[in-house]
Amino acid sequence: MFGKRAFKEYVCIAFGALILAIGLNQFLVPMKLSVGGIGSIGTMLLYLLRVPLSVTNLVLNAVLFVFGFKYMGRSAVLKTVAGVLFLSLFLALTQGAWAYGEDAFMSALVGGLLCGIGVGIVVRQEGSTGGSDFAALILHKLFPHLSVAVLLMGIDFVIVAVSGVVFQSITVMFYSLLALLVAAKVADVILTVGDVAKSVYILSEKHKEIAERVHTQLNRGATGVFSRGMYSGRETMMLLCVVSPKELPQLVHLVRDIDKSAFIIISDAREVLGEGFKQ
Repeated sequence: MFGKRAFKEYVCIAFGALILAIGLNQFLVPMKLSVGGIGSIGTMLLYLLRVPLSVTNLVLNAVLFVFGFKYMGRSAVLKTVAGVLFLSLFLALTQGAWAYGEDAFMSALVGGLLCGIGVGIVVRQEGSTGGSDFAALILHKLFPHLSVAVLLMGIDFVIVAVSGVVFQSITVMFYSLLALLVAAKVADVILTVGDVAKSVYILSEKHKEIAERVHTQLNRGATGVFSRGMYSGRETMMLLCVVSPKELPQLVHLVRDIDKSAFIIISDAREVLGEGFKQ
């Protein structure tokens, strides 16, 4: 039941949690910076009440888990528990280690980069380290058209603003927002890496020949969509093909070789699920 794939997923969750812990303890917390979520709350409690970040992470996530576990499947629940425990463990282990505290700008950039990588790796395994990314996963079930990274940024933006007020520092708020933006962008890249493709719409009178050669030469499918020119009133068939970026030049050359007057529209497809792509 716990096979090689599951083992690999939990190893990735542990690795992501370690990177996230380093980003927090070694770069952000020494400068009172954060990327939102429980990390921000933990940073505030650390400086105000000397409560270890690992303890805050474990306790507050336990509370969130009670309210949020029902929105997730069994696998996601187990991975969330693992993510929270791994992160709390690594936060405790890295707390007394070397910390960078020379420049707030560099702390925000490097800390945000590491946090984004860590969160991205964990969420890519359908897991969570708790806090706002746990909440974002729940909201993603309700609003699937919004990426997890965007939801994370919205939740964390509010918490980061509160931390700036608590520390009474515009500098802390500004650099925390910078770290948050970096983390959100990096996490979004991690979540979509390897899934980017190109959607190609082709209007041609020779659509049958084009579709056949796309199948035989590129081993890709082509979907015919009935369309009508609103100016001419003529009905025709538009082809929709989804290919990888490296296959795009070959597809365009193929179409031009058959019909030099073909009308081609190319757009980005951020994530493609199905045969020939991510399953």
